[in-house]
Amino acid sequence: MTFQQLGIAEEMNAPSIKGILDAVTPYSMVHETGIIFTMAAVVYAIKHTLPGVILECGTWRGGCSVAMLLVQRELFGKVLKPVYMLDSFEGLPRVDQRDGPLAAEWQAGADQEKYFDNCRAAQGDLANLLKQHQFLDAEYKLVRGWFDSTVPGIASELSEHGIAVLRLDGDWYASTDVSLRYLCPITNERGIVMIDDYYAWDGCARAVHDYLSRNDLPYRIKSLPYNFGAYFIKRASRTSFNEF
Repeated sequence: MTFQQLGIAEEMNAPSIKGILDAVTPYSMVHETGIIFTMAAVVYAIKHTLPGVILECGTWRGGCSVAMLLVQRELFGKVLKPVYMLDSFEGLPRVDQRDGPLAAEWQAGADQEKYFDNCRAAQGDLANLLKQHQFLDAEYKLVRGWFDSTVPGIASELSEHGIAVLRLDGDWYASTDVSLRYLCPITNERGIVMIDDYYAWDGCARAVHDYLSRNDLPYRIKSLPYNFGAYFIKRASRTSFNEF
């Protein structure tokens, strides 16, 4: 999907976008392509008046979540949609057989350069980053815990207003599966669902395929440039061949 298709080309070409990237890149493992698209999804949701909040499962040190806050402040003058940030802050859970041998090797420490202590992050560091950028308490919500414990409750809390942009960065099958099962149904029509690890890990891809197949859903999986993640737009059906 191009920014022209999203109807936000002018906004995403603003010089300030580079400044946001510079501010958040040290706090993210996501390639800048994915960070830019994450910001674009938020701008798209606001420009098209999609109801609901923004939610990220797998916040780590906060790079993408803070980018989604900063882009609102930069382009709209204030935070219009609060960002929910979910993370265990204890690293990733154990892989299972659905995640495949590569994931098991990685979690055993085969790639120390990209291991990041099993993707562990300190909640206090994220809280300090939010304070550094002077975000108000009402503009975000930190939710600590394993997704199977926290996601059902958050889904219930948000069931009335729903989600406009959902970003999944849970790596493994179980984390992706529980996030999709509870949060995709309350993502509003035309909302964007991003799956950071779709190309990185077998379990994540399996969880996406299983969820769509199990629920007989026609959502088209689309790739970010160079396969730095994937996404789909929640749409019950297409009414035109020109719809992206």
